[in-house]
Amino acid sequence: MYFCTSARYFHRNFLIMKQSPLILITILALVGLFSAGCGPSQPAAAAPPVDETFEAGQVAVPVEAAAVETGSIALLLNYSANLEAQKDVYLAPKVAGQVEKVLVKVGDPVTKGQPIAVLEHDLYAAQLKQAQGALGEAKLTLQKMEDGARPEELAAAQSALDIARAALKDAANIDDNERTTAAFNLANAQSALRLAQAEYDKIAWAGQVGQTPQALGLEHATNAYEASLAAYNLQTNPTDVQLAPLEGQLVQAQLQLTLAQKPFRPVDFEIVRAKIQQAEGAVEQARLQLDYATIKAPLNGVVAELYIDEGDLVGNSTPLGRVVCTAVDVKLDIEESRFGQVFAGQNVSLRVAAHPGVDFPALVTNVAPVADADTHTFKVTVAPLDKEGRLRPGMFADTTLLAQENHNTLLVPLTAVTTVNGQPTVYVVSPNGTVEQRTVTPGLSNQTRIEILSGVQAGEMVVITGQANLENGIQVEVVPEL
Repeated sequence: MYFCTSARYFHRNFLIMKQSPLILITILALVGLFSAGCGPSQPAAAAPPVDETFEAGQVAVPVEAAAVETGSIALLLNYSANLEAQKDVYLAPKVAGQVEKVLVKVGDPVTKGQPIAVLEHDLYAAQLKQAQGALGEAKLTLQKMEDGARPEELAAAQSALDIARAALKDAANIDDNERTTAAFNLANAQSALRLAQAEYDKIAWAGQVGQTPQALGLEHATNAYEASLAAYNLQTNPTDVQLAPLEGQLVQAQLQLTLAQKPFRPVDFEIVRAKIQQAEGAVEQARLQLDYATIKAPLNGVVAELYIDEGDLVGNSTPLGRVVCTAVDVKLDIEESRFGQVFAGQNVSLRVAAHPGVDFPALVTNVAPVADADTHTFKVTVAPLDKEGRLRPGMFADTTLLAQENHNTLLVPLTAVTTVNGQPTVYVVSPNGTVEQRTVTPGLSNQTRIEILSGVQAGEMVVITGQANLENGIQVEVVPEL
């Protein structure tokens, strides 16, 4: 009968089936009872020899095991976020005017500085010409000042000075001829006066002589003498009254010559130079206004939106359109606990649903130095290396950051490490079939494997399934993995 099969046969088959030791013991006990129940009907058969590998009552626990290997393992951080354009600019004119031309349409690629629209600019062109004319006038004024007076003007001023100087000299210096003439005239007047006095004296005794010819002659002679005396004094000794006007004319002539030789002071030149700077500023302003009448792309990208048509009137704050950069990046929110594992230049893998199965390489370009006060996360910028331009703003991206990678390190399956008394532990299978319980130091881990920094050696076998029924030194039987 099937139930009369030896207990040893059932024992080995249940080991292969990897059943729990407790269940095996229960089944073996039942087998023994069935065997005993068959005994009365037939003589007891001799028991087969006992396997010397096991002691009485000891059962090997079936387990699965794997070797400690040497390899590489990486710590990967996974985050998801939307792709964003690295630059997104709304267009607005800096001057007002009527739209004359729209040179692009939505979706057109543009390069930085490429014209997008043109406003009517006749007024701005006229203002530029006016400013340029004012600048030219200011520069000519400075040139005229630097050139100074013309030679003819200098000669005329010098001549006027010479004349004034000569006039003063003539008035201040009397020569001998003039003195002789003045003395002669004075002597004649004096002689005539004496003669008239003598004639008057002859009739003076008669009384009533006031209207006589002699009296009148004396009066005329006296007046003539006094006039000659005054003329003599003026001609031989000129007064300040005579010299002052001549001296004033001389000073005025000297001033005119000085002004002709050096008509401007240093401050006059500085004033004109300041006016030139003002005129140059006006020219630059007018030129900028004329240039602003042409709306240009602020960056390399694509025209995402346009809000204007030809003929529209726009002001200097009217939105005209939107240009976005074709280069994209991802803004990730990294937990505070992971901050030390993220750095600029770090390698990143990026995936999007639009290109399934494609891993886009990327790099961390910036890590915010300050955490967000509300979320306590750090903003990290990741830039994909997308030379073909397949990524677009708004796509949802799954990113994987390579936080750390260790090479030539000890690795075991993740299920090999369990916790005993709060310590990470593995069970090492010895050559004689027993297990040794060891406390280990784990390192990096992924979904299947974990790094062991201490506690095991390469090539040793560790239990990966069945640890719940193990104790230090217990006998085990390694069975194949299912």
